[in-house]
Amino acid sequence: MDQPRFSLRQIRYFLAVAESRTISEAATQLSISQGALTEALDELEKQMAVRLLVRRRAHGVSLTRNGRELIAHARAVMAAAAELQAAAENRGGTLAGRVSIGCYMTLAPFVIPALVGAFRKHHPAVELDLFYGSGEEISQRLGDGHLDFGLVYDFNLSAATACDPLYKVRPRIVLPAEHPLAASKEIDLAVMARDPLVQFDIEPALSNTRRIFEALGVSQKQGLSAPSIELVRSLVGHGFGYAVLLHHPPGDMSYEGRQLAVREIAGLDFAYDVVLARSTYLRTTRRSEELRRFCLSCFEGSGENATPRQAVGTNI
Repeated sequence: MDQPRFSLRQIRYFLAVAESRTISEAATQLSISQGALTEALDELEKQMAVRLLVRRRAHGVSLTRNGRELIAHARAVMAAAAELQAAAENRGGTLAGRVSIGCYMTLAPFVIPALVGAFRKHHPAVELDLFYGSGEEISQRLGDGHLDFGLVYDFNLSAATACDPLYKVRPRIVLPAEHPLAASKEIDLAVMARDPLVQFDIEPALSNTRRIFEALGVSQKQGLSAPSIELVRSLVGHGFGYAVLLHHPPGDMSYEGRQLAVREIAGLDFAYDVVLARSTYLRTTRRSEELRRFCLSCFEGSGENATPRQAVGTNI
């Protein structure tokens, strides 16, 4: 087996500079001199025969194309080293260490509390680092090695992403309870679209909603937009229009206490997959594989609009 031409120390220094984007800040974090840090980075680039960083006086440090491509591998190396250390310390004992998981912000209230609570009961020594953001942010963090997993919709993911389906969710219309169409069990979107659409304007919600209208050949009458489901529901409850959402709280009431109705969309025959995504660049660890197995078992056999709270009680 060929010996690596770099050290873990050099990789740690590379990651510190890549994240801080200045030599001085990284040196302070690492408690070494700027000269020693620069020398270590020069040696790393020499040994790897590739330029990783662009260093410009007064402009900080930026990653080269090669540096961006290798950053996830560098984090994987450090994760593997941490896994080796944990294995040595815990030899066959309690599973311990850190696993990072990101969740699309609108999914989080429905899945994270029950999932994290149940996992901690089984593996109290494993620390879960949680990140909440948009679909693009989670996809980017998976790609650069910041996250082990992402709980997202199976939509516009990188080709370097592997996915385990968890459950399906169908889009539904949210409208004021007193609206004339609320008396129907399902609503023709073409009729509903005569009213303004209150748009949840975070991706991939924007693209998902556009896809729904395109599938049914219906044009939107654009109304107000909002960056949170709670605000979208409150605007609907106040009479500013209707919304098309995937996840819904148990109660049909807005934050203002106004009654809402949630109805199926007539003629819409597709649903969206909620998946556990991971980068194909990252090597799995014992901890990450256990979290993956746990997530899959939580949702095994779950139907549409499932939550881990429903599944945990019966499958774990």
